[in-house]
Amino acid sequence: MADDPEQVARQVTEVNSAVAKVRGAAFSPDGSVNIEVDVYGTITDLRLTEFAMERGPEHFGQLVQDCHERAHAAALAEARRVEEQVRGQQDSRGAW
Repeated sequence: MADDPEQVARQVTEVNSAVAKVRGAAFSPDGSVNIEVDVYGTITDLRLTEFAMERGPEHFGQLVQDCHERAHAAALAEARRVEEQVRGQQDSRGAW
C-alpha cells in the first residue's frame, strides 16, 4: 500500500465510487415483483404487476422479502467483483 495519505485517500475514494454504483436485481418466480437494490440493501427500484397481491398479503410480503434478499446478495457479489477489478487496475498503475 502507498505511504502517501493523499494517494491512499484517492484510491479509497475510487473504490468507494465504483462500489456505490453497483446494483443488484431480482424477480419473483411469477414475475409479479421486480426489485433493485444498492450494495447497502436500499431499494432503488421496485416494480409490481397488477396481480402481485393476488395470492394475499402474506404471499406478497414473502415475494418482496425473497426478491430483496436475492437482489442484495447479487449486489454484494458484484461489489466484491468491482472492488477487486478497481484494486487490480490500481495495482497495475502501482497505486497500491
